[in-house]
Amino acid sequence: MTDPIRVLIVDDDAFARSGMEMLISSAPDLVVVATCSNGAQVAGAIREQYPDVVLCDVRMPGMDGIAVVEALRGSGPAFLMMTAMDDNGTVLRAIEAGAAGFLLKDDDPISIVNAVRSVAAGDTPMSARSARHLVSWVRDDPQAARRRDAQARVEQLAPREREMAIAVATGASDAEIARQVLVAESTVKSTLATVRAKLGARTRVDLAVTVVRAGLV
Repeated sequence: MTDPIRVLIVDDDAFARSGMEMLISSAPDLVVVATCSNGAQVAGAIREQYPDVVLCDVRMPGMDGIAVVEALRGSGPAFLMMTAMDDNGTVLRAIEAGAAGFLLKDDDPISIVNAVRSVAAGDTPMSARSARHLVSWVRDDPQAARRRDAQARVEQLAPREREMAIAVATGASDAEIARQVLVAESTVKSTLATVRAKLGARTRVDLAVTVVRAGLV
């Protein structure tokens, strides 16, 4: 039997923390090993409980989610950020700090559980709904220099690579992209690995951010 995915939940809102704990615990392959009410508690919880995934609120008083990721991104677990729809550029800074992905707090329960599974497997979860919000957040980013840098990076992509990168930014899965461009899913995975290398993108969300900043979506 496969060991369950060990999850650490970090949220300063006791009600939200309890609700997320109940949701995660309802999945047979997930187990909540600890909860934290602030960012300062996370390092100790990681040392004691060895979580696979840290499900962390972005906005918290004191040490917020971004500071947590910056301080602990090399400590073992993957960081999956929880955000409200009005967090705008905050989630972008979390991704740039090293978070593996993000989910919206009001996503449906199945999407949240699947996002945890995806992060634990080394993937970067981003639903079509999350992708739409990501597009809005990036377009609101006032830093023109970032847009110019993104445009220069995407110029390196071949037409097929660009097509797949745009599909990622719309929230398409590898299987959906494979059907769209009529290739094997393994080809999509290898092509996207090349795209990430060309763009200097660590994760699928990094890739999507670059594509949107470049104006391709």
